Amino acid sequence: MAKVERRITTRLTVVDDEIRDTVLQVLERTPYYAGPETASFEAEVAAYCGVGHGVAANSGTSSLLLALLARRIGAGDEVIVPTNTFVSVPECVLFVGATPILTDVEPDGNLGRAIVERHLTSRTRAIIPVHTFGHPVEMDPIMDVARQRDLFVVEDAAHALGARYKGRRVGSLGHVGFFSFAGKSITVCGQAGMAVTDDADLAAGMATRRVHGWNQEVGNVWHVADRLGLNLRTSELLSAIGRVNLRKLDAWTAARAANAERYSAKLSAGRAPVTLPVTRPDQDPGWLHYVIRAPRRDALRAFLRERGIETQLHYPVPLHRQPAFQALAPDPSAFPVAEAMAADMLTLPSHPWMTAADLAAVADAIVEFYGE
Repeated sequence: MAKVERRITTRLTVVDDEIRDTVLQVLERTPYYAGPETASFEAEVAAYCGVGHGVAANSGTSSLLLALLARRIGAGDEVIVPTNTFVSVPECVLFVGATPILTDVEPDGNLGRAIVERHLTSRTRAIIPVHTFGHPVEMDPIMDVARQRDLFVVEDAAHALGARYKGRRVGSLGHVGFFSFAGKSITVCGQAGMAVTDDADLAAGMATRRVHGWNQEVGNVWHVADRLGLNLRTSELLSAIGRVNLRKLDAWTAARAANAERYSAKLSAGRAPVTLPVTRPDQDPGWLHYVIRAPRRDALRAFLRERGIETQLHYPVPLHRQPAFQALAPDPSAFPVAEAMAADMLTLPSHPWMTAADLAAVADAIVEFYGE
């Protein structure tokens, strides 16, 4: 076995002098929440996505919850959700009283129009397409169905800030989109998220519900609630860090895309019997994760771990197999694509600070494994 010189990780956070200086500046002034850094972060992310409004929150999960609450999705409603995503999506649907309708996915891991149409009923109120691993969903056909049926579309773009579909930024394609900043395309060195939308009323409804139902626009800031709400605000400190890293996002996305190109070239040249990620002509992925489909996945993962190479699984257990959600879809045979993906997908290190030597070491180790 090759000697492990240093560990190659799937995630790396770099805290530079600009972030340190920014943090100190924010710590030396007030307010620590609901202040100018958050307002500017909201405006900058919205402008980056080409929409009019941003609503920051303390996580991507909270952003989704606020969107559902503001649209008054609730008891008796059904919401279409792919089964190969993070638990927060059905959690939020259930917390507002609605029913998640779990679906299988297309071979690329995303929802498609045909899948959505198979699950429509008279109770369907919303669709949550997930831009899996940063690869944009083919949104136009889904939006056509939504217009025909008057359905609310929430883009789960947690993995995909910076990605484009037909030249348009993800987050701007549905009625609202949301992002996570907890170590995703950008990080705020903590938990935070944001929703973006062109719908001013929807944005206002989300904003008031994230702060106890107070209507801040008319000065009713403390103690008098116009509606039920929660305390889901993020901090000025995290927003300030987000602003710094947003300015670096395009360079980071380019680095991730270059990593993906190099991986695919090296693994193809080495004839490793793995399935590589592919892109459609209408996509410019964010490449948050570089995910292969690997025979003998668990053995490969152990082999890489012995050589100091970290990998991850996104996600190892589909929603329909998790105890909290099994009652929603008791028959696993209804999800053949998601089941197959969960059995053999593997996320390789691909962060923007990967060196050429690191990437070559990962690819060479995979080729070595299958050559033994």
